[in-house]
Amino acid sequence: MESIKQHIKIPKHNLLQTFVCDGCNQYVSQTELIIPSGPREGERVIANYGCRCEDIKLAKAAEQKYSRLKRSKLMDSFNYYSLINDSLKEATLDNFELLDSNLKRAKEKVLAYIHSFDRKQNLLLKGNYGTGKSHLSISITKELMKRDYECLFLSLPKLFTKIKRTYDTKGITEDELLNVIQHVDLLVLDDIGAEQQTEWSTSKLFETLDDRSGKATIYTTNLSSDELKERVNERNFSRMMDNTNVIVINSLDYRRRNF
Repeated sequence: MESIKQHIKIPKHNLLQTFVCDGCNQYVSQTELIIPSGPREGERVIANYGCRCEDIKLAKAAEQKYSRLKRSKLMDSFNYYSLINDSLKEATLDNFELLDSNLKRAKEKVLAYIHSFDRKQNLLLKGNYGTGKSHLSISITKELMKRDYECLFLSLPKLFTKIKRTYDTKGITEDELLNVIQHVDLLVLDDIGAEQQTEWSTSKLFETLDDRSGKATIYTTNLSSDELKERVNERNFSRMMDNTNVIVINSLDYRRRNF
């Protein structure tokens, strides 16, 4: 029986040149091939053997697709678990208005925090009602998610209400929610001290803070240090202030800037 290989015609080839490819930095042999048979018989084709530009291009495209899918997944998770007022959903650093020098300094500190983000460094934004604390903190999450960090934004009063609802309704369970809180790269706990103070809420806050030990957390509050210590108790306050930088925002009511 004759071998199939005996009937296969090998293309004629001529080495044209050798060079180092500027794109992939590989040693390339540029060869001219002459198609030996078929509809394209006699056609001359140039082939660059050793060039990896196309492989690199495909690898980059695959990497970009994976990055887009990952960011989409992070955003879906953020939107699913976060507890955010509708007024904050469009908040970004770009639309944060610098009404005075205090807000300008606060934004500069926030930008520095984002630029040198450390998974173990906490932040506390303190100021009166409506001074832009929540706007800045949710803007931080959006900027970090662009860099593929997993973030979560929770209004503390809403979080406690959400946890209580898990006890008698279907949907997200308390364990599921606390597991997400524990493992995200950055957690924002908004409006600390505004929650109803009970033995249960104090205990649940400690559990949340304990789970976040050694992980980046941002807190916002309207209370002074003494008021906050009294509201959340000494133990919780001590946990909150561990490895935490404080940004004090003494400004006019940001929400009434157009009034």
